[in-house]
Amino acid sequence: MTPGRRGRRVVAAAPAGAGAARQSPAAPGQAAAVDALNTMLTATHAAIYAAAAAGGALAPLGPAAAGARELARLSWVAHQALRDDLVAVIGARGGQALPALPAYRIPATPVSVAASLALLAQIEDAFAAAAHDATAVLGTDARELAVDALSGAAVRAQRARLAAGLPPATATRALPGAS
Repeated sequence: MTPGRRGRRVVAAAPAGAGAARQSPAAPGQAAAVDALNTMLTATHAAIYAAAAAGGALAPLGPAAAGARELARLSWVAHQALRDDLVAVIGARGGQALPALPAYRIPATPVSVAASLALLAQIEDAFAAAAHDATAVLGTDARELAVDALSGAAVRAQRARLAAGLPPATATRALPGAS
């Protein structure tokens, strides 16, 4: 999957054939919600891949990278749990969850601790934007999932920034998808 860009956000493109899955929820009136949830799912698939890439790049760097490795692991675990929740919610709405692709193009190469931390911040920001955008079309039950995911991503992104020595002001806006 190759990411596209909307403004300053990295956005993962949907896999081929995804249009049919997004447009065929069984429950009437659920198409917009299923589409928004699948957008979040696509972003979380990409985040899982990127967090694993960051963690893998940090693995041979030894004790100096232990804190950064833990941040990558926490991101990876959080997005795996969220993936499972999104798949369940999409299925409950009669939709078809989009599958993960075998590989994704990540926005930065994690060649050092600082680069890996910057990548973690970027992927969490991209996911937070997708979660924010989803809140506009989701009902109360799924909106809670999106808001919780957005806040978790924002916290993980800021932790990665601070660990990289970046100023807190480099964070995206509090509501990343808002105009």
